[in-house]
Amino acid sequence: QEEAEWESINVLLMMHGLKPLSLVKRTDLTDLIVFDKQSSQRMRQNLKTLMEETTRQQNVIRELIETNQQLKSELQLEQSRAADQEQRANDLEQIMESVKSKIGELEDESLNRVCQEQNKIKDLQMEHKALQAKCQHYKKIRMEQQETIASLQKDIYRLRKEEEERIVTQNRVFAYLCKRVPHTVLDRQ
Repeated sequence: QEEAEWESINVLLMMHGLKPLSLVKRTDLTDLIVFDKQSSQRMRQNLKTLMEETTRQQNVIRELIETNQQLKSELQLEQSRAADQEQRANDLEQIMESVKSKIGELEDESLNRVCQEQNKIKDLQMEHKALQAKCQHYKKIRMEQQETIASLQKDIYRLRKEEEERIVTQNRVFAYLCKRVPHTVLDRQ
């Protein structure tokens, strides 16, 4: 049974990459160290515990390596996502800067248009005032012309009356003269 237990310990040792222990059956004990059964059992137990602890530690190390690999993979994924987010943020920032620039240009264009429109309005107002002044001037001229026309019409009416009176007077004088002058053919002509 003890040999079988040492064989199982040797299997564990070899599984962990260690050299197996050999049991020697001989009577010459000069090169040998001998343990009693209790010490041998404790040694087997210690080796077994050590191997189990080593196996447990190796499992823990394997789990830690796997966890580490998984964490590295997750870290790479998160770094990739972060890089994507950073790139997206940079793209959005460039778009925002472009939009701000465009808004600035549009504001400048609007301001220029407003200034141009205000200048046009001022020009039109000045032109309107000039036209009103011309209109007033022409109204004044028209009124003066109407007064002149009315005065001329009065003069024409007066002159026509005077002409009519002169013709009537002339005819009367002519008729009177005709009555007093001998009636020859030459006189009639």
